[in-house]
Amino acid sequence: MASWRARLLNAMLRWGMKRHADKAIDLERSRRMMHRPPRRVLRVPEDIRITEVISEQGLRFDKVERIGAGAANGPVILYYLHGGGYFFGSPKTHRPIIISLAKALDGLAYGLDYRLAPEFPFPAAVEDAAEAYRWLVAMHPNARIVIAGDSAGGGLAIATAVGACTVGLPPPAALIAFSPWCDLACTGRSMVANARSCAMFRPDGIRRAAALYLAGSDPRDPRASPVYADLAGLPPMLLFASNQETLLDDAVRLAERARTAGVEVELVRRDSLPHVWPVFIHLLPEAREAVDQISTFVGRLGLMAPHSRQTGALPRTID
Repeated sequence: MASWRARLLNAMLRWGMKRHADKAIDLERSRRMMHRPPRRVLRVPEDIRITEVISEQGLRFDKVERIGAGAANGPVILYYLHGGGYFFGSPKTHRPIIISLAKALDGLAYGLDYRLAPEFPFPAAVEDAAEAYRWLVAMHPNARIVIAGDSAGGGLAIATAVGACTVGLPPPAALIAFSPWCDLACTGRSMVANARSCAMFRPDGIRRAAALYLAGSDPRDPRASPVYADLAGLPPMLLFASNQETLLDDAVRLAERARTAGVEVELVRRDSLPHVWPVFIHLLPEAREAVDQISTFVGRLGLMAPHSRQTGALPRTID
């Protein structure tokens, strides 16, 4: 049974988000939290340092690392791709989950601030994510990179791993995705079957977001919708999805296709939780349970390579 906090969050999401889901996308309203996230989201623990890193190609990251006693010296680089339907969000809006995963994996974390639609439609986000992964591989040649993301960022994480395999880059060590949006054609049965039970979305709202990002491109292009991609060669994958959300079947079908392609997959399904519930790390005990599951998953994979030396970036400390 879901916690009382999860039930309360579901009610708040229905009131604050789902009741607007049938309306046209309001970019200004959606992006307001990106530019001015709540203080509790921006809060940085005393043992964490966050710096803005700019690659030579102009890609921007929030880099998260532990400092002082107990500082991270592990082998893992977490590469996080935020959700937001490809049209809003940033590493700052997802700071709590990035910090929590960095601590759990005892490693550095990089949250990519990729370009957003409609100013930069598909494939801009895919290109940024791929170039960022190439940069991270060059910056940390001895590290094991875990790619993670939520919703649109979850689909982007899968697409990035597929692209890395296609061009011959070292594959990531693992993939983690919270409620990944993997089918921008919106063909999953849960899109309609869970239209009432989902606390966040209605089908038409998801379709509008897909159209905004695709700008006329094929929704079944595997770079946009990795459920249609060749998934052979991907690393072990840990997926999370709520049984009540509209995007449930995106995760289910991705897991099925990945297993068919020979990929090791764990799919965590929970009842009565909202879309991307693990990102609500300061609100939900179920989110903290998810981070524990991620720690167990990554530990089981034996990611034990030493940290790499870092060069070539332009750091700027964030106040």
